[in-house]
Amino acid sequence: MNSKGATTPTQAYEDFVPSSKLVHGENFDTIHIDLHGFKKEQLKVVLTSTGTLKISGQRPIGPTKWQRFLKEFPVVENCDRSKISAKFENGILHVKQPKLITTVEKEKELSATLAENTPAAKRQKTTLRDEFGKQDNADIDTPAKDEPKETSPKTSEQTEAKRLVEKKLPSHDSSSSSSSSHSSESESESSSDDDTDDETSKNASCLVANLKNPSTVIKMTLVGLLVLGISLYIANERSH
Repeated sequence: MNSKGATTPTQAYEDFVPSSKLVHGENFDTIHIDLHGFKKEQLKVVLTSTGTLKISGQRPIGPTKWQRFLKEFPVVENCDRSKISAKFENGILHVKQPKLITTVEKEKELSATLAENTPAAKRQKTTLRDEFGKQDNADIDTPAKDEPKETSPKTSEQTEAKRLVEKKLPSHDSSSSSSSSHSSESESESSSDDDTDDETSKNASCLVANLKNPSTVIKMTLVGLLVLGISLYIANERSH
C-alpha cells in the first residue's frame, strides 16, 4: 500500500515595530531599541554601503508562528563608521555611533597644543608660577626686621676719615718718636761740645720769652718795685 509523505507545516510570520529612541551625546549618539523577549543570537545589525543601519530579528512565538521586525536608521553625521558597536542588555539593544573629530577641531586642538608649547607660553607659565609662589610666601607671617638706619653722606665720610686717621696714628707716632729720639741724640751731642754757648743762648732765650709773656713782665716789675722800696727804706733808716 502506497503512503503519501507527511507535509511540512508552513511558517507564519508576525511583523511588529519595536519602540526605539536616539540619544545624542557629546562624543557619540546611541540608538536604544526595546526588544524584550528576544535573545542576542536572534538579532542582527548590518551597516550598508549607503550609510544605513539595518537592525532586524525574529523569534518563534508558536509551533509554526514567528515574530519578526526590521528597522532602518541613517548613520548620524560626523560618525566614525569603523567604530560602530552594538550591545544587547536587559532586553534593550544599544547601538553606539562614535563621533569623528572634524578637521577644523583637529586644527584647533593642534593649534592650542602648539601654542601651549611655545617659548612665550612656557615663560608665561613660569612667571605665573613665580607670582603665585611669591604671593604664597608673602601670606606667611614672618618676623619684622629692623629697618637699617639711613646714614648721611657727611657722617659716613667723617667715620671713614676717622678710621683712616686711627690707622695712620701708630706709624705717625712711631715716626715722630724716632725723629724725636734722633733729635735728642743730636742735641745731646751738640750740648756736650758747646755747653757754655748753649747756656748763654738758653738764658737769653728765656729772658726774651719771659719779656714777651705779660704776666711775667708784671711779676718782674713788682719784684723790681719791691726791691727798690726795700732799698729806699734801708737808706732812710741809715740816715736817721
